[in-house]
Parts: sequence; C-alpha cells; structure tokens
Amino acid sequence: MDWYKFLLFIAVSSLSLIEGQNTSAATPSTNKLSDSALLAAIIVPSVVGGLIIIAILVFIFIKIREKRQTEGTYRPSNEERKEPRVEPNAGLKLPPEERLI
Repeated sequence: MDWYKFLLFIAVSSLSLIEGQNTSAATPSTNKLSDSALLAAIIVPSVVGGLIIIAILVFIFIKIREKRQTEGTYRPSNEERKEPRVEPNAGLKLPPEERLI
C-alpha cells in the first residue's frame, strides 16, 4: 500500500514541478526528493517491470516449445502421401514350398 502512496506522491510532485515552471515567480521547492531521486523512482520500477514481463514471455515461449516437442499426433496418411507405396516385383519366382519328409 505504501508503494502506491509513493507513486502518487511522485505524480503529484511532478505535476507541481511542471506547473511551477510555467509561473514567473520563483517558489521554494517543498519536495523531499531531489530530481535525480524522482527520476530514479520512475525509471527503476519501469525497467524492473519490463524485465519481469520479458522473463514471463520467455518462460511461456519455452514451455510451449517443450509441450510441442513432447506431445503431438502421428498421422501415417501424411507419410503415405509423401512416399508412394512400393509394389512388390511380380517377376520374382517364389521359392519352392518346403515339405516334411
């Protein structure tokens, strides 16, 4: 809950900085954080959030690839279409039938 309050404080203070630049009278800054701290407070969570999103997407991609490798359907009809059936040569003579003595 404190995190949201901190982000709200940053947003309000950045708006007051923008409004303060438009006025000609110089007012003393009441911000407790310096400009570099405000910038870091915006950039660091953005970068961390982006890295977390990228890590989640990579994890999902890897799991989907693993599932495709381990699961699937075998379709012999596709194999039969690729290679025509080899017919036995009718010109070959059958060997003599073996009989008991």
